[in-house]
Amino acid sequence: MPNNSATRASIDNTRMTRTASGVKMAYLTSSQQSQSPTSTAHSNSQTDAATNGNPPLSVNTGSSYVRPIARERPFARDDAGNVNTNSRPPSIRSATSFGRPLTRFITGHHARHHSNYSSFSTMSEIALPWTTRDIGFNAISGVLNDPAKSKDLTKPNKVDIPPVPHASIPRIKPSDFETYLHHIAPAFERYQHNKLNNKEETEVTAEEERLTKQQQQQTQSKRLSRNPYSLPQNILSSESLLDEQAATPPRDLPMLENVPAIFFEPDFYLENPQVFDTVCEGADIVGNSGPNPPVSTNSILQEKLSYYLDTVEVHLLQEIENRSSSFFEALSNLQALHQQTLDCVGQIHTIRQKMKRIQDTECKDGLEIIRLQVRKRNLEKLYRVTKAVKEIQSAQPMIQILLGKGDYFGALDLIDETKDRLKGKSIDEDVLDLSSVKALANFSSQLDEMQKAVGVMMQHDFLSILLSDLSYKIESLDSDAAKQALLRRAESTTIIEESQNEVMPKNDGWNTIDLDKEKELQERVTQSTIGLLRTDMLYTTLQGYQERLMVEVKDIIRKRYPPTPASTPSLSQSDDPGVNLAKQLKSMPFSSFFQMLLDIFSTLIEMIQRASVYHQIIMRVVEAQNIDSEFLLNFSKESADIVFSAADLAHVRCGKLIGFRSDQNALLNPTDFYRLTSVVRTFIVHCEVLCGRTCFGLRGTVMSQQKAFIEHFHMERVKQEAQLIENEQWTASEVPPDFQLIVDRICDGRISSFVDEKQQHVEGGDKTTKHLFINGHSYFIVGCSLLILKMFEDYLKCVLNLENMVPDITQKLLELLKLFNSRVCQVILGAGAMRSAGLKNITAKHLALASQSLAIMIALIPKLKECISRHIVSKQTNALPEFDRIVKDYTDHQGEIHAKLIAIMNERFATHAKSMQAVQWDEDEPQTGKNANTYMETLVTETVRLHKVLAKYLPIHDLKFIMSQVFESFTTQLSDQISHTTIKTEKGKDRLARDASYFTRRLKSLHHVDPPSNAVIEAVDNLVIPSPSSPTNETSPENSS
Repeated sequence: MPNNSATRASIDNTRMTRTASGVKMAYLTSSQQSQSPTSTAHSNSQTDAATNGNPPLSVNTGSSYVRPIARERPFARDDAGNVNTNSRPPSIRSATSFGRPLTRFITGHHARHHSNYSSFSTMSEIALPWTTRDIGFNAISGVLNDPAKSKDLTKPNKVDIPPVPHASIPRIKPSDFETYLHHIAPAFERYQHNKLNNKEETEVTAEEERLTKQQQQQTQSKRLSRNPYSLPQNILSSESLLDEQAATPPRDLPMLENVPAIFFEPDFYLENPQVFDTVCEGADIVGNSGPNPPVSTNSILQEKLSYYLDTVEVHLLQEIENRSSSFFEALSNLQALHQQTLDCVGQIHTIRQKMKRIQDTECKDGLEIIRLQVRKRNLEKLYRVTKAVKEIQSAQPMIQILLGKGDYFGALDLIDETKDRLKGKSIDEDVLDLSSVKALANFSSQLDEMQKAVGVMMQHDFLSILLSDLSYKIESLDSDAAKQALLRRAESTTIIEESQNEVMPKNDGWNTIDLDKEKELQERVTQSTIGLLRTDMLYTTLQGYQERLMVEVKDIIRKRYPPTPASTPSLSQSDDPGVNLAKQLKSMPFSSFFQMLLDIFSTLIEMIQRASVYHQIIMRVVEAQNIDSEFLLNFSKESADIVFSAADLAHVRCGKLIGFRSDQNALLNPTDFYRLTSVVRTFIVHCEVLCGRTCFGLRGTVMSQQKAFIEHFHMERVKQEAQLIENEQWTASEVPPDFQLIVDRICDGRISSFVDEKQQHVEGGDKTTKHLFINGHSYFIVGCSLLILKMFEDYLKCVLNLENMVPDITQKLLELLKLFNSRVCQVILGAGAMRSAGLKNITAKHLALASQSLAIMIALIPKLKECISRHIVSKQTNALPEFDRIVKDYTDHQGEIHAKLIAIMNERFATHAKSMQAVQWDEDEPQTGKNANTYMETLVTETVRLHKVLAKYLPIHDLKFIMSQVFESFTTQLSDQISHTTIKTEKGKDRLARDASYFTRRLKSLHHVDPPSNAVIEAVDNLVIPSPSSPTNETSPENSS
């Protein structure tokens, strides 16, 4: 029974091996055949041959040519029983070749590799032909069914074989293929036609193709013979891979999707029981322990696994075949490169031997001579270095001797020369760098200290020269003469019209510095400056010089503080010296404070001027040294900063002194304040000219005090003007010559002469006039108008002396003009003068003089605008249009006054009209001896009196305008009254006609006015007297009235 089981297992093994081998050989054979009409027959024949175990090495049927398949075997076939001791078998084919015992497969070793072409490891590989026996033993059944091992095999029963369900096969009729045959009929006819036409051409060219293939094989064998790693020429040559006959359609390959996905998973490990159980489909690996048959007897599972393995190997063979050409060509290139490398190494070895032989025979003696020459040069260099070290060491005491004698430049020259020797700089000898000599390691720092000591000495000399000269100049300064010069300079300051910049006189020696007079000082400063340049201590010296100069500025101001009175010890005992100084300055009279400022300003100007001289001398010396332009520019800026710092500090200190008296200065009279401002401005401008920059330390203080002064100045004049207008009696005043001169200067634009008092007295006469003349027109003037003219002069003087405050002064002047207009309106049109000035009533004379005062303002305001516009910058002209609006306000005010005169006369006419209505015109006239009734005579008398007053105080055009309005009003109203008057007799009409004639005749006799019309006489003539016999006419006048 065991023999039968073993025999049955052997038969099953052989059957499964043949089946798997047949599948793989069918693919290999089909990939090597050409596509011809007989390809199907060849495929069948080869399949049969493979099944029978015969190797199909060459098949040639008709015109088809089958390429023999060969592979490169890594090792030759071993005899039976030869077992490889390595853990990894050398080749798959050696383990599965025909005739090899299966006992070689032991536990823990894998007998199957990934592909037939997976090992090319040595150069001893040889090519052997492919056989079907190499495929037959690759199945998994061959490994599991080891014939050397006895197994207990049992025959499978019905339980082991799964049942197959019955499938109903439908009956197919020939008519079912008609649609398909009809569809492929055209293609089949073309195929038959091409087959018949190509048969003869195929037979003719078969021999040519065979010859061509032989030539290609010879060429491939020649090329591959040099490559020990190459495969046989009929397998992996590039020509065979590119041959059209070798192209295998992808549809002939078995489908890779038939292999279960578990074999391709990354975590596929047969050691895992679950994986192994899934692969074996639950087969029993122990034997007879369950319902499933054991693995060794499950032929279906073994057939599946063999099929899966063959499918994967076929795909691997196809992939290797597609990619083998480039791989082996690269391998051939690597071999050639390896051979070239070996040749190159050999040549290098030969060259080295030649060079060694030349070195031994020809170079040794020459190199010895060169070595001796180098040693000689080194010894000479050592001698020079030793000599240089000796000279450098001897330079230090010499430097000390020169410093003791005061020969600073000789010491500096020796220091520079020694430094050059240390750094290897020499003119006659080679460069020797002695910085690494240990004997001179600290000598460079010693030289630096000596040079620094020389610089300190020269710095002391430099500061001593400058500060001693400065002290001498300040001590020798004549204080009184300097103060008088400063005053003259301040008084001689001129102002250019239409500009805010001051032009300082150029011929007084204040702005110009003559360096030719400072030659002696320049010679003394030159040596120290050059020495400081060489020691790189010029910047440090300038800093020390600046600090000393700041101390000098503070001392100059401090020494001129007011002395502390002995009677007030409490001031000296105060904790804060600044508080004591402020109290002293506030308690000083202006004259003493002004003299103190003059002394401080004149001394500071002299000091700053000397500092500017020192700056120019130093720059002249430095420029003569041919120094780098960038260094020269920076040094010039540093030196100029010293002069500016001194000037700025002086301004800040003086600003504090003046700031202590801010309240007192605001209350000064204009003359004293202008003197103070002029002197301060002169000091500021002169300092800025000397230092070349703008100093803000004093400007801000002066500007704030100027604002306070202008505010106080304006408030005082507003009070004066308001009080004078309220107390004005509105009587004509005489015009002094000074006031006429003020008006003339304003009209001519010569306001700069306001600052010259002497010129003002010369131009002004002693004759007083009754009228004020403006541009050829005469005006009556009252006291308040004279005062505002004087105020105009004060404000214009303020503009001239405080040119930087012109916008503020302009605003104050505009406020003054508005105040005058409003107050005149209150006292005249508002009748405020009756309360404030005690007037009984506001008469025509008062109105006329008020109109004249307004006319003066209307004439002068445009002139004021022109004068101010010349002293104001373009950016500050926004206040100028306000003058035009004020002129309009004055004109409207004047028109209201004229209207008031007309209204007064209308009121008087209304009073007389009532008297006219009370007259009994038809009665006998009383014998009064007058030419008209009383009402008419009174009306005409008042009108004539008005004309007399207006003709005296108003210009002709205003007189004409007012009287014309009065005449027109009277004529219209009187005509209306006459037309409504009831007259019954001729006597009454004659009386009325006499009044009308008297009215017209008297008013026509007035001069410089347009006479009234004859409308009143015509109105009387148009009256109709009713007839006594007509009763209806008697009532008509009554009705008309």
